[in-house]
Amino acid sequence: MEKKAGKDWRKPMDADEAPYNCLQLEHVYGYRGHDCRNNLMYNEEGNLVYMVGAVGVVYRKEGHMQVFYSGHTDDVISLAMHPDKVLVASGQVGKSPVILVWSSVSMQTLSTLRGFHELGVAAMSFNKDGTKLASVGLDVDHSIAIWDWKKGTRIASSPGHTDKIMEARFNPVDDVLVTCGIRHIKFWSMYGDNQMRSKKGVYGQEGVQYTMLCVSFTDAGLSLTGGESGDIFLWKGTHLEWQFEQAHKGPVFALSTYPDGFVSGGKDGRVRLWSGLDPVKVFDFSTTTVTSILTPRIRSACWHDGHVLVGTMSNEIFEVDERNMTQRLLTQSHAGADVWGLDTHPKEDMFATGGEDHTVRVFKVASRKPSMVRELNGGVKCVAYNHDGMLLAAGLVDGQVIIMETRKLTPMHEKRSREETITDIKFSPDGIFLATTCIDGSLDIYDSTVEFELIGSASTTQGCSLIHLDWSTDGRHIQTDNSMGMHQYWDSSSLVEQVGADEVLGRADWHTWTCVSGWSVQGLIPKMSEPSGINAVARSHRRDVLAVANDFGLVRLYRYPCPYVGSKHKRYAGHSSLVANCRFTFNDKYLITVGAKDRAIMQWEHISD
Repeated sequence: MEKKAGKDWRKPMDADEAPYNCLQLEHVYGYRGHDCRNNLMYNEEGNLVYMVGAVGVVYRKEGHMQVFYSGHTDDVISLAMHPDKVLVASGQVGKSPVILVWSSVSMQTLSTLRGFHELGVAAMSFNKDGTKLASVGLDVDHSIAIWDWKKGTRIASSPGHTDKIMEARFNPVDDVLVTCGIRHIKFWSMYGDNQMRSKKGVYGQEGVQYTMLCVSFTDAGLSLTGGESGDIFLWKGTHLEWQFEQAHKGPVFALSTYPDGFVSGGKDGRVRLWSGLDPVKVFDFSTTTVTSILTPRIRSACWHDGHVLVGTMSNEIFEVDERNMTQRLLTQSHAGADVWGLDTHPKEDMFATGGEDHTVRVFKVASRKPSMVRELNGGVKCVAYNHDGMLLAAGLVDGQVIIMETRKLTPMHEKRSREETITDIKFSPDGIFLATTCIDGSLDIYDSTVEFELIGSASTTQGCSLIHLDWSTDGRHIQTDNSMGMHQYWDSSSLVEQVGADEVLGRADWHTWTCVSGWSVQGLIPKMSEPSGINAVARSHRRDVLAVANDFGLVRLYRYPCPYVGSKHKRYAGHSSLVANCRFTFNDKYLITVGAKDRAIMQWEHISD
């Protein structure tokens, strides 16, 4: 039910209009390595091309700058580079997923391919002259399509395999399409009136079928495949010619060729350079992992001009100089689990994130680089700085509350008053008290002057969770949201609920506004028959703009306050789904957003009027 404004409220003439302010995506931290492979490459200008969330990224090492391709509407899960090293094809997930062909120089869309695949486009490859594009779907038959991408037409198709196809690539010498996957390697050719025919790989007398995870080709047109066993296989036509056993300790996830050799990467965290068929150099990434729950698996590896570009399952990108064997970290984000925690420093251009990968990470806005990482003893759901930025508190999935000093992220206090997930955490405006909400419906207050002793608790309606909280500027009250959509006010000293205080406290001076309900944001809630999908909101420090993060991959910008349903807004896409949290930096120059599922951290320039 819409709550009425206080007696002193007068609706401005432009209250229902979209704000003059706007957002422009400046930087994305992370890379889609946790569930994709061979999706990181160089273009003809030597820039990196990869994807994260719903955007394609072209990264320029000089200046540490990114430009973005934003044509997709959902998770981008596959990439292919045209032989000219300029054009890129990218495929997404969805009920009717599209393939987009675009320029990595101009960032313009050249072709849209749709109407065949279901669920998603798992792999793609251009043929040797770049006129055709092969794609593999995620449907039950893992169907293969061949496209004349310039005309936007499908010229051939066939069921691919009963089990998942991991990769598909055209041989650049004879234009045979090679697909590989679970107990599967096939060699496909086009015959007659665009009919596709396949031949299975012939292993020899033993007839053993191996699971193949990746494929590449030598200059002579021989096929190389990486096996789940750690072996690398060489094929002449459809026949196995050579097998290097235990090239890696565990599955080989990545293969690419370069003049006179090839590069391989595996689950063991190692990248090998091969000259001919002989291993000559090894780069070990097993020591680069920042958390013990993640393994440094290599998901993509390619060579260019003496450098090896490496993508990991931990969503990191490294570049290795093979001449002096040095490694450089280019981007990093959370990996392996959802990301929900976010807060910005109260005095400096930096922010902290918390993920269920057990890590708290600090990033610097100006340099657009990670600054610190601390592994904790559980998954992190929420984080908060105190008033002067000297402390950072984290609420964990298992109910722990950990308070760290911010110089090195060293834990100082560890508290456990709950056994379930801490959903939100905030210091009082003066930094003395720390409030937390929990999925069990409890609201707790800790006192920093007595070693963060628990000094008070309260509970919301039975069976409900508490989700968000804010302190009033004078520190006397707390507002919360619960899982039933109820907005509640509490006296912060007694933790007695202030029933019937909506008109007074609804228009009180709140230090922050991150609750998704209440008078100041009730215009965000759609009709009762429609789901709101709102995960988080954040008011700017100037108190004129409200950022909204929703389930559908969108960040929205409204005027603040926003008490009237139907208020106009601006919307921005980039995350693939479920934008989990958002915060403005201390000076309102940037908005930071995190994606729960895509594990991407996005830094938006906030351009004010």
